[in-house]
Parts: sequence; C-alpha cells; structure tokens
Amino acid sequence: MKKAILILSLSVLAVLTAAAQNREIPGPAGVVQDTLLTVADTLQADVGTYMDYDSLMTYLGDKVLQSDSLAKAMRIQLDKNRGRRTQGYRIRIYFDNSQNARAVSEQIVDTFKVHYPEVPVFRIYDNPYFKVTVGEFRSRSDAMRFMEAIRKEYPTVFLVKESFSTI
Repeated sequence: MKKAILILSLSVLAVLTAAAQNREIPGPAGVVQDTLLTVADTLQADVGTYMDYDSLMTYLGDKVLQSDSLAKAMRIQLDKNRGRRTQGYRIRIYFDNSQNARAVSEQIVDTFKVHYPEVPVFRIYDNPYFKVTVGEFRSRSDAMRFMEAIRKEYPTVFLVKESFSTI
C-alpha cells in the first residue's frame, strides 16, 4: 500500500513538474497529451523564467495591450471622473497682500518648482491676497510629513483643507 501511494505521488509530481516546464505529458496507453498553458507558462516559454508583475511590465515595455472595448470603457470612466472632486490637504507656503506680493509669490513659485519639481504648485489671487499652495495630499499625515520637511525653508507654512480633482 505504501509503495502504491509513493508511486502515485511521484507520478503526480512528475505531471506537475512537466506542466510547470510546459512539456508534454504522456497519457494512457502511450498517447501524448498537450498541457494546458497559462499566461505564466507562456511567458516562461518565451522568456525562460517566471515573471512577476513588475518584470512583466518591464518585459512588455511598460505597455499594456488591451482591447478596443476596454480602452473605450476606460475613456468613458475617465470622462465621468474628471468632474469629481475629493477632499484633501495642501500646504500654504505664502499668503500676503502687500505692495510687492505679486512679485514675491511668483518668485516663491519659481524657487519651489526648482527644489521640488514633482510637487504641484498653485498660485492664486483671492482679493486682496496672493496665495501659494503646494501639494495634493489625500491624508493629513502625508501633508504634515511634507510640511515638516519644508518648514526650514518656509517657516510660516500651514495646512489647508481643499477639494481637488481626482484625475
């Protein structure tokens, strides 16, 4: 009995190993059966190694192949979401209504863009104040973390709760 279980488990292991290596499996009476191919097996056959999501995206050149109907559905969903707004936090780094507030706010925007090019900057005129606000943070903790990082350069910074576009 033990011998039969051992033989059965070894044959199952051989079948699974053959399927993982994308080989043909001998069937009953010597008939060769094709294995079922999955996406991972196909990529393994093409590339030679198993790929996770990141390596798959690198292999595909950061391009995702999608059908026309899926692309159309994505465009429709993006158009629906353009008008949606969400509550979040921004950091006010400048707020003034003096004679030279316009020039100072422009200079602050330019300087900030040089130091933090990945962070969005917003300069608005809300009569009679010129305001410079940075970032689009979904959580207060993220905004506070960034605010503490820039406090040395901009000592009068404070958080502002605003709504902004989701896209």
